[in-house]
Amino acid sequence: MPREIFTFRKKIVLTFSYILLIVALVLSSYYLNLNEISQRYLVKALKVPENFIENISQEFKEYESLKIVELENEIIKLKNDIYESELKVRSLENSKSYNTNITTSKSTKKSYVSAFDQVNYSCCKKHVIYLRAENTSGNQVFSVSQGDFIIGKTNGLVADEFKVRLLSDPEEFISLKNSKNFYCIAQGNGLPQQTVCFNESKASTYEIGDTFFSTGFDGIYPKNLIAGKLSKIEIVEGNMFKEKLTIELFFDPYQSIDKGVTLYD
Repeated sequence: MPREIFTFRKKIVLTFSYILLIVALVLSSYYLNLNEISQRYLVKALKVPENFIENISQEFKEYESLKIVELENEIIKLKNDIYESELKVRSLENSKSYNTNITTSKSTKKSYVSAFDQVNYSCCKKHVIYLRAENTSGNQVFSVSQGDFIIGKTNGLVADEFKVRLLSDPEEFISLKNSKNFYCIAQGNGLPQQTVCFNESKASTYEIGDTFFSTGFDGIYPKNLIAGKLSKIEIVEGNMFKEKLTIELFFDPYQSIDKGVTLYD
């Protein structure tokens, strides 16, 4: 004879029914002064619903655990969706006065940020994140972006991960421009989310708040990816015509873990 499968709701109803039965039997035993043998049989009889209740309790705990995992996964997905939406909004905000349609003949592939070297980032001017790498040779060099925002470029494989040097790393260079046709070669200065370039001409075709984009001239980065905003202009000591421009980069590695990225071959 096949075993009957109880639904979760039916199990809850039966549990409450057993509880009421237990209470009734215990009260009956107390008021009717049952002898020792009768009480012993009563205890044995009560073991059946007790075990049933334990099983129900265990199943309920497992059910709660599964629901918690599902909710956590939904929260992670919502956070990622919100993050990607914010990237799109920031991209639109920074392309109001300039056509930032990304132009490239490079092929692309998708990955995600698997790790971030926080220790060296904060102390030692080595600014590196890691991406999950699949079926790719370590000899290839990829430029990397998150949405329309530049991250940096790959610098070899470590186990099964790409090592990516960020634009703020002192060994990283990139050709940039603003919407006023000012061009420069920027170099990371080793400080979080900063790269710098210099202007040695008398013409100042830039101002605080200007957005800087990739030119594509270096042959590594696609044209019109967003780098950051001009945050500081300083006159270089000993040369009144030379200015140091500090560009605050948009990519924040602290918020990047498990977020999607694009690699350009």
